[in-house]
Amino acid sequence: MAYSPWIGNLKVNGRWGNYGTVKLLLDETTGGATAPQLQVTVEIAAQGTAPEQFEVEIFSNLNRRDFVKTHEPLADSGGPTSYWMPYRMSFQGDSFDNLVFGLTLPVEKCGAYRITARYRATGSDTWWWHNDFPPWPDLPLQRDCAVVVSPRKAADACLYEANALTVEALAGGSYENRSTLDDFLSTHDFDGFNPFQLTYVTKELGFNTLWLMPVFPNTQWRWDRQKWDWAANDNPGSPYSSRDYWSINRWLADNAAPARALELFQILFREAGAVDLDVFVDLAFNHAGRDVIYGSGAVDLGFCTMQEQEEWVRQHRPSWCTRGTAFVDGHSVPYYREAAHSDFECAVWAPTDRLNEHIWDDANVDWFFGDYSALGPKPGRATDYWGNPVAHWDPTGNAEDERDLFYTDLGSASDTEQLWQYFGYILPYWIEKSGGKLAGIRADFAQGLPNQLWEYIVNRTRKARWDFIFLAEVLDPDVIQYRLNRVFDVLTTKDHHLYRMNAVRMTDLFHSLEAESALFGGEALVMHNGSSHDEVDNDDKWAMMARYAVTASMYGCPMVFMGQPLGLADKLPFRDSWANMYRAWSEHIPEREAVGRMYLRINRARAATPELREPNRYFLSLVGGGFHEEIFSVARWRGESGERDAVTLVFVNLNVTAGNAGVFRLPGQIRLSGQYQARNLVADDAQRDLWPAPREARDIYDSGIYVVFTMANEVQYLKLVPV
Repeated sequence: MAYSPWIGNLKVNGRWGNYGTVKLLLDETTGGATAPQLQVTVEIAAQGTAPEQFEVEIFSNLNRRDFVKTHEPLADSGGPTSYWMPYRMSFQGDSFDNLVFGLTLPVEKCGAYRITARYRATGSDTWWWHNDFPPWPDLPLQRDCAVVVSPRKAADACLYEANALTVEALAGGSYENRSTLDDFLSTHDFDGFNPFQLTYVTKELGFNTLWLMPVFPNTQWRWDRQKWDWAANDNPGSPYSSRDYWSINRWLADNAAPARALELFQILFREAGAVDLDVFVDLAFNHAGRDVIYGSGAVDLGFCTMQEQEEWVRQHRPSWCTRGTAFVDGHSVPYYREAAHSDFECAVWAPTDRLNEHIWDDANVDWFFGDYSALGPKPGRATDYWGNPVAHWDPTGNAEDERDLFYTDLGSASDTEQLWQYFGYILPYWIEKSGGKLAGIRADFAQGLPNQLWEYIVNRTRKARWDFIFLAEVLDPDVIQYRLNRVFDVLTTKDHHLYRMNAVRMTDLFHSLEAESALFGGEALVMHNGSSHDEVDNDDKWAMMARYAVTASMYGCPMVFMGQPLGLADKLPFRDSWANMYRAWSEHIPEREAVGRMYLRINRARAATPELREPNRYFLSLVGGGFHEEIFSVARWRGESGERDAVTLVFVNLNVTAGNAGVFRLPGQIRLSGQYQARNLVADDAQRDLWPAPREARDIYDSGIYVVFTMANEVQYLKLVPV
């Protein structure tokens, strides 16, 4: 009987490898015994053949980020400078009629990687690949396992988002009243109004990461759907539609000079470094403005001459742009799977992969990154230019298509490959311009790029700074969020509304957080926030502080928008008008300092308490059973040597008008031994013992933890301190 090949049941660290995702944290400066490892196993069909008759290999780009390429032919793999490498596996045993092979791989470098497997008969030249077989008959073919190795400090990030044009703007609502980058600085603020600077973020609120909304020059044009013509876009226009990826918006300089804007940008990074503040920049890579230019980066890459760097890309290299919809016999015909051939053919606005589900009037270049399965609108969500639903079916895929196929041949000489190289150079360019201090990005509409391109950008950037952090804004259904989790360090939550609701309850938060873990895995980092530039806030400062205490107690990245600690309910416009926070800064509100002190205490407690920044958690029930719906309750612990764990119990009163109380049961899987005292890490006196006398571990298990809140929105981070 002829041998019938099959390979499957790939597992990586115990997780299924078929389109699986493994998330790890690594500090490259320590490595050694603290570095994680990958335990990989795979099964092949035996059919009576001895294991020594086969050669089985892992095939991966793990740890190879410094050799990243847009494309590597199979024949070029396996060499000293190759991006992809084979690793021989050894026989481990039998699994029913299959042979099991295994291998342990060290994890040495942060990056976005993939793992697959292959095997062949000993002495044969024909490889059988994991990706060529379904796990079971009549199912889709198996796909790579993603391995995302993030900098360990990504789990420590607490983010404060600010719009540099707004954060310290004067009253008046005009260009002249805007704030600029000098308003962030301690020694360069010249307008006499200085309630905000970098030390406010760090020393008064305790945040360690500043997220700047986009700082590139934005497009000067937008499409006016009322007049069906181009209109000016300078009041101020969206910063998410860039005109030039290689310079700083001159509006961010006190004298409106481009050179001065770059100088202030660099000073900001120096001062931020001096106060241990990481700085992220926000950017949109899937689209740009109609007038987007080559910029100086294209000169560096040899894609244009110095004399051509101010030229519009759509006019001189339309093949970098997506072809727009055509109208034939009164019907729209989409061409989003093709590059444009001329300026006229370029799509009118992005994102074309959603076929007008969302229309951004100043996003008039949609970059063509190639053809792939997830390109296209979500089923049933396509519209025409006027917002009317249209029937659309794409046999090659849609936004929810998870086949993870990539049809464009980047191995050929193509403009698409050069576009990948263009975007892969942007972040290393700005790392260099910032003196090596640019620490991360927030990627707007990250799903607008294929995963393979993000993988290239991540690994290309990590060559320049190994601990660079990638935060993705991801919208839409779970399948799209899961896809981006396979390449990004941190994802935004889709349940941000819960963290600004006065009426939010423990069950709401429990179901949301458990659903995230079920989708992404418990090791995935998710940013939790109630406010942002896209979301309306809650003007109850104390309620929002309490909800921030919930986010800061969880594994992931807590975040606030600049108006949240001030009690601003407005998300503050950033496209259609010049906003300001002048009144919020200027009004005398006695409780503002008290609210700020609570943010400071929460952030300091998180920074000083390792278990609050690790995945282990257990949501606490009342002794009598069930949740206390008005008290967020979770145990956070960290395994330590000996017979006990480091434990912090977090309780947050979700009631915005009154106190609360309850007795909570501690689960047996958290190891306690000996006697304990409890201290509230966010109290006025964080060293004060709360119990009249130390309690035995058995008494804590049997009698529970009594928690009482005398005020609305009260927070207790109870550290169990061995006595």
